[in-house]
Formats: sequence, C-alpha cells, structure tokens
Amino acid sequence: MSRSKGAARRPENPAPRKRSLFRSPTGGLRGGWLLAASLLCYALVAVGLRWALLAGFAALFRAWGVNAETAHLAPGWARLLFRWHGAIASALVALGLIALSAGLRKLWAVDQDAKKPFPVKEGRYKAVKVFSSFGLLGLSVPVVATLVALVFDSIRPEWPLSTPRFTLALVPLLAVSLLSALASETFVRRVLYDGVKPRWGAKWAAAIAVAAYFVAGSGWAGNAIGAVNVALMGLVGCVVYARCGLWASVGLRFGWSAAATLLLGFGGGDAAVYRFYGVSEALLTGGDAGPACGVIATLLMIAALAWLGWRYGLYTFRIPGTTRTSNGRSS
Repeated sequence: MSRSKGAARRPENPAPRKRSLFRSPTGGLRGGWLLAASLLCYALVAVGLRWALLAGFAALFRAWGVNAETAHLAPGWARLLFRWHGAIASALVALGLIALSAGLRKLWAVDQDAKKPFPVKEGRYKAVKVFSSFGLLGLSVPVVATLVALVFDSIRPEWPLSTPRFTLALVPLLAVSLLSALASETFVRRVLYDGVKPRWGAKWAAAIAVAAYFVAGSGWAGNAIGAVNVALMGLVGCVVYARCGLWASVGLRFGWSAAATLLLGFGGGDAAVYRFYGVSEALLTGGDAGPACGVIATLLMIAALAWLGWRYGLYTFRIPGTTRTSNGRSS
C-alpha cells in the first residue's frame, strides 16, 4: 500500500559511532589518556627541565673554573650566580609548570570560569584575604607542633629563641617558595581536580589530586608518618580548593613549606630564622626531619580537616532538633 503524499517520512537511523580507544563518544581524548599525558608532561618539565638547567649551570661553572673552593676568588656577579643558581633553576621550573598547566587546562577543555568564586570587583581583595587566612592555617601546623615539642624538650634550637636571624636571603627564598607552591597547586587543582571532576566525579578527582600531591610533595621519601601527613595535607588542600579557590590552597601550601624550612629551619639552610634539631621522641616530633614526620602534626592535620568539614558543611549528620543553614552549619 503506497504512502500518501502528506505522510511524514521516517528519519533514517544514523550510523552508530565507532568506538575509539583514544577518543570519547562526546569528542576529545578520553579522560584516562588525558590524565596519563598530563602526568607525563608534568614529570618531563619538573624533572627534565630542572636537570637541563642544573647541567647547564654546572657546565658554565666548569668553563669559568668556579667551584665551592674557588668561588670566593670569582667576580661578585659570578659568586652571586654560583650561590643562587639552585633557586634560579627552581623558579624557572615553577614558571614552566605554570605555563604547562595553562595549556593542559585547555586540553582538558575545563570551563575557564569554573573556579572564579569571587565577583570581579571583589576578586583581588578576596584572593588576598583567603591566601592570608589559609596561609596562617598552613603555617600554624608546623609552628604549633614545634612549640609542643619544645615544651616536652623533644627538640632544641641551635641558638636562643630570643635572637632570631633575619637575612636578605629570605626575600628571594620566600618568592621561590611561593612560585613553587603556585606551580604545584595549579597543576594538581586546576588541571587534575577540575579536569577529572566533571568526568568521573568529585571523589575520583580528590583521590587523584591527593595521589599527585603525594608524589609531587615527596611523601614517599620520608617515614610512614610523614607519608600520612603529606596525604592529609593533600586532602585538606582539596577541601580548601573546592570551597575557596586556588589562592586558598596556594596559601595553605606556602604557609606550611615556608614555616617548616625558612622559619623553623628543618632540613638545614643558612637563611632560616631558627634552626632546630631533634633530641628524643622522634615519633611524636619528627626529629631532625621536622614536624612533617611527627604524630603531633598528624593530629593537628586531622583536627584541621574536621574543622574545615564542619565549617563548610561536608558532613551529613546533624544534631537532633536543629536545622542546617545555607552555609552547612546546624542551628
């Protein structure tokens, strides 16, 4: 029986899209390949660029005949370069990682406005505020752990606490420390967390970000307690970033690293304001490795994580007879 002229033609079924190992059904690379490529690029820049820069400096110093024994005989600019070439290499690597993260973020096709929690007019003020607030939080963990250890005479200062040592070298070292924190947090949060979350969910994004933070922060290099503390710091950073943005997590990371190395002097360094050494009970204090490898810091990190969870309403339980407000608190 023939169709009438007014009958609508049934649309033809489109040809099924062929499954691809590399491309997702919606277009673009699959998340697994993007993740592998991002981690590989980060490793190449972080390790390869640093090795190339240090090798170049070493070749330059050999050509000039400058080493640790003859540096005092070199011109002033050569002595300055010999002294600071490690910090210069760290700063250049950090800038390279920041540029890499900007490119990888576009490759992940992350919404460029996805992490702008503040209005444009208040952006700078809010960024400074959250950076300072969470910087103090990150700084307080090693400082409080050190004070507790001092009370129990588990660590001792190499010089009296009443005579801190401030040098001009602190200024460039603080700048390099800030650049390093910004580079690491930009990759871990802006690339991995923001890229994975819309594909696999917030839990997988947090797990991958914590794992990347653990490796980048050398959590594997210390003892078991140090590994737990680095993982906890990575988890706290995820909570802070998800609620307050990039500058909050950068402040947290910068406060911790600046306090542990440049203020308290764990790990050596002539530019530190203080320098401590372990006496006993290294399990609690971390000993010469610093509070990052001690149980006191672990307890402080767990307390900080619990407070952040309560502050930003991450927990589902509530006290009977109370209602949950818009900011997540019970009232």
